[in-house]
Amino acid sequence: MLHKMILQIAMKCMEVDSATYLSQFLVLGSKASSWCEKHLKEKSGATDELHDTNHSTIFEQILLDGLLFGSNLISVLTSSRAAKEDANMMLITGTLISELLNLTKASVMGNKKICNVSSEVLKVAQQILEGTRTLCLSYSDASKEGTTTNEEKINEKRDLSFTSLTSKIVNYAIQTLYEIGVFAASGGGTYVTMLNLSWKGVVTLLQTNKGALDEKLKVGDIITTLISLALEMLKSAAESWFLVPSKASPSIAEAKRAFLPIKFFLINAVRICSAYPLEALVVQREIVSCALAVSNLGFCFNIESQLRAVREALAEFVEPTSFLLLQAVISSVAMDPSAKCEVFECLLQTKRQVGFLTTEESDMLASAFSTGCDASLPGGVLLFLNILRVAPSLGESTTLELCKYLGNLFTVLIHEKIYPFVLGSEIPILGNSNPTPEITWQPMHTFVVQTLKAFLIFVVTSSSVVAWLEAETILLENLFHTHFLCVAIATELLSFVIRHAETALAYQIIENTLSLVRIVAPHGLRPRTACSFNSLLSCASSGIVDRIFTLVSNDEKSGIYLALLREGFPFGSLSDNVQKIAIERLFTAISEFMEAYCREKGGSDARLIGFPVHALASALVFCDLKDQEIFDEKTSSLLFKFTSTLIQNYKSAPDNRIMDSLAKLISSSVDIISKTKQLYGYPEMSGLFKDLNSLFTPKSNSNTTFLPSLGRFIAGLCHMEIPEGDENSVCTALWNLNHTMLRERHWAVAHQAVAAFGHFAAHTTCTQLWQFVPDDPALSYDVETGTVTDANRFMSELKASLEKEVALNAAGYSGEEFGFLIKEGESLQKMVKTSTSAVVPMEICEEAPETKKRKIPEGFSEGVELLQRGLKVMRGALDQNDLAELGNEISSQMACIEKVISHLVCLSDL
Repeated sequence: MLHKMILQIAMKCMEVDSATYLSQFLVLGSKASSWCEKHLKEKSGATDELHDTNHSTIFEQILLDGLLFGSNLISVLTSSRAAKEDANMMLITGTLISELLNLTKASVMGNKKICNVSSEVLKVAQQILEGTRTLCLSYSDASKEGTTTNEEKINEKRDLSFTSLTSKIVNYAIQTLYEIGVFAASGGGTYVTMLNLSWKGVVTLLQTNKGALDEKLKVGDIITTLISLALEMLKSAAESWFLVPSKASPSIAEAKRAFLPIKFFLINAVRICSAYPLEALVVQREIVSCALAVSNLGFCFNIESQLRAVREALAEFVEPTSFLLLQAVISSVAMDPSAKCEVFECLLQTKRQVGFLTTEESDMLASAFSTGCDASLPGGVLLFLNILRVAPSLGESTTLELCKYLGNLFTVLIHEKIYPFVLGSEIPILGNSNPTPEITWQPMHTFVVQTLKAFLIFVVTSSSVVAWLEAETILLENLFHTHFLCVAIATELLSFVIRHAETALAYQIIENTLSLVRIVAPHGLRPRTACSFNSLLSCASSGIVDRIFTLVSNDEKSGIYLALLREGFPFGSLSDNVQKIAIERLFTAISEFMEAYCREKGGSDARLIGFPVHALASALVFCDLKDQEIFDEKTSSLLFKFTSTLIQNYKSAPDNRIMDSLAKLISSSVDIISKTKQLYGYPEMSGLFKDLNSLFTPKSNSNTTFLPSLGRFIAGLCHMEIPEGDENSVCTALWNLNHTMLRERHWAVAHQAVAAFGHFAAHTTCTQLWQFVPDDPALSYDVETGTVTDANRFMSELKASLEKEVALNAAGYSGEEFGFLIKEGESLQKMVKTSTSAVVPMEICEEAPETKKRKIPEGFSEGVELLQRGLKVMRGALDQNDLAELGNEISSQMACIEKVISHLVCLSDL
């Protein structure tokens, strides 16, 4: 009762005059806090029988009054300057803060023992925490700004200076707030306000007192605690959704409520790591493990379709914050390159199997939340890609290291457990283009390619030459990789660079690729590699393609020219003159070859190679050449005779090697005919039908070589009039050919056959189409057993093929589509007007910008005239001498020079 009365009188006196007796009030507050804490611990540890109800009620009121008294004292100290100018007052203040914070911590943790005033105690405790934070900030600002100018005169002892005393108060406040924050986190939502205030105080005081912390205060432990709290809550939420499945899938609102405190812990960890990079490096393993756990958990949610809303909430709330935590470590100047390499290796390691990539749910969460780098796939891939996206902010040295690890990325992408994710899964992407971020789902493969493209843009335009050489080397290596995914990604990336880079860089890439192709060619150039090289060439300028075509076409022995033609050399990218010469060269070569072959009736083994035939066939199939009229009547008849001779020689071939060579020549000849519409009207076509039909009677396994070409040939039959009837041998041969195609059970040939017949059926004038379909087409068989036939299965495939043909022939747009186009056009016009109106011209001088001309340096015009004269002399020299071949070879280069000079002439006229 006495203590209660003393506190009440002291609070009334403090309301009247707090400044005169401030030191006495501070001493009283310290003693009251110490006494209350002592008796609160005794009350918490004793049984209820030792204390009567009256005693407990009075003590709880004293406890509340003591907290109120301390809260009022903190408010007074915050606004008072007396304590800042008196060392003894600062000592007393430090004692008060420590005792009051101890009491506050004990009151919060033992709140359940305070039955009558528990809610009031929590409210006052919140005021004390906020007041302590404000007081510490005030003292910190005063120590930094030199408010206490007489500090050395007050006390010559360094330990009793204002700065050192402030540091002690702040350190103790941080430690107590940290302990209260950890306790509030375990309250399950009971202490939400206390949680926010305590961690807000910890982060704020740490940020404002860098360099003035006590060695006993371990910032790394605080970061680790925040990460642990976040992962515990994340694991608990994930287990509730995985291990306790409910009938209704969790809503996105429910997922956001669960992830909100997790984001709170992580964002506080990010702020501390940004303020204390050295301390963050000490716990970098825990930080990387946290980011991996979050990323891997996202892929766990991807596997479960009912958790799609949870996956979106994770991408919006948790993943960006966890990556910021990782980025805070990676972007630290204090982190040396070797430490960054360890992080990259951790993200892209493939040594251990990842449990959650299996179908067993019991291993799923355990593997996702495993510590260290044991389960870095595929979460590590996603994190590494995100690091590539922020490469511009990481510095040149880090960018170079990232380029070196692109090879590791390609290795991980083709991991047997990863590339199905890359090809078949979608991931949610948080867009930041709108005021309110939105989640959009994007294929993983698209995200990989777009991220690498953005990274290469930065490397090419802003980074060092060494970084680009590293990246180019790795891309060229993967261009020759055995796995299709590496080849596809490398091809797309190099094509992107060639398409948008300067001519010199584009030519360098093409030339380096050609050098590697020449090294590989003697050992056999894979079709996929040749196709990739053609893709690169299709993105290059005509001058570059002209030069490469000249180089490879003059070196037929290496086999590069044939390999490129077979996989679709981009004739359309050649300049007009070179393209015309190339096409004429193809037709001339095949005419000479066919004449020699028919004259010698096969001749030597060299004739079996048939380079001109394969070259023209590939050019017609892949490049859609428009110069088929070069086939005159004599050459056309020779082509039919040549094909008939090949078929006869194939039937009488002595061994399999010769049969294989002849089969390839027959396929190429059929491709040439099928791609030349005018040949379908020749009378020799009837004989070709019969000869082709004889290849499949009787049927043999080797005949499958002809099937792809035969499919294209059947599709082209729609260009001719076919006499129908059982008595017509030509019609019967066509029926048998189509039956052979549709019966083939190879999955690729089966669908190609249906597509070819669908094209034929959609465009032909034949009325007896059922005659072209056998009783047992391959696609009519049951997929599982392969023994039961059903005509409906085949007809459904044929229907789909016919619908595609109809869709391709439809050239018009609907009114609704035009409406959408009009709306998009109007929105684009508004965007253009807005952007142009927002531009404010900068007035540099009084003269109007429209009338001001750029000043050309002296001698510029004279130099342009010399260039024009030099070009004229070069053209005259080429015209006077008999150098037509050389002139054709460099004509494209001359045209480029002429364009550049024309542009310089325009500049000189300004």
